[in-house]
Amino acid sequence: MDKAAVDPDSTRSSVSSGGGNGRPAREVGVLVLFDVDGTLLLSGGAGRSALKTALEAVYSAAGPVESYDFHGKTDPQIVVELLSAIGRNPADIRERLPTLWPVYLAALKEELGRRVREGLAMALPGVGDLLAGLEGTRGVSLGLLTGNIAPAAELKLAAAGVEARFEFGGYGSDSESRNEIARIAVERARALDGRWGEAHTVVIGDTPRDVEAARAISARAVMVATGRHSTGDLAAAGADVVFEDFRETEAVLSCLLGGNGSAPGAGASGGEGPGA
Repeated sequence: MDKAAVDPDSTRSSVSSGGGNGRPAREVGVLVLFDVDGTLLLSGGAGRSALKTALEAVYSAAGPVESYDFHGKTDPQIVVELLSAIGRNPADIRERLPTLWPVYLAALKEELGRRVREGLAMALPGVGDLLAGLEGTRGVSLGLLTGNIAPAAELKLAAAGVEARFEFGGYGSDSESRNEIARIAVERARALDGRWGEAHTVVIGDTPRDVEAARAISARAVMVATGRHSTGDLAAAGADVVFEDFRETEAVLSCLLGGNGSAPGAGASGGEGPGA
């Protein structure tokens, strides 16, 4: 795969060196928003199974849940589309969502527990080291930008062992629109620290919809091909940089934070260059 350099100015960050432990100390100003499913973790299909159980309990139908493409969509969007596909009225579907979510969360907790025991719910390769590296960088704020409703995101993160790493987030419980969720996440970041704005933001995800959400807030789109979509798919969708995975921690940190010339390492491609 060809490597493509990232414009240093596009990182919108500064780097200071001189730290201990053999690694330069970074001090940057960047807001990093992570997707959850397919980006940070895999849940072994727990969400699909739990939603099917909850839909059948609350609506007496689950629509084409076994074949439906969940990737990059929000929880309320998924429910509306599944049940609209079998002729249900969207207004009636949305009216009953508050009844659906507690049933879904109970089923999700049970399904995740089973997946953990089976070794199917896990953080994706390199995620732990990447989060540790970002947490160890002054001036970095970590948040979520996910289609999961907030309690579902918390359950999945806990099951994968990456909970309590994020100060705030935008969730499917905030909006049916992923682009609107992105705007809400930035607003929450700004409420915590007034310096944050769209110009300081990086969105990390695994679907073309994550790229679209990044564009909606004028953020950089750094994608990872650990979900359904290939590096080529994500580059074609307009991602600024695409990684195959997060195993090469220093290369990913360098890309996100602007260190070492702001160039992707092996396993990365620029969004406008050739994909995998």
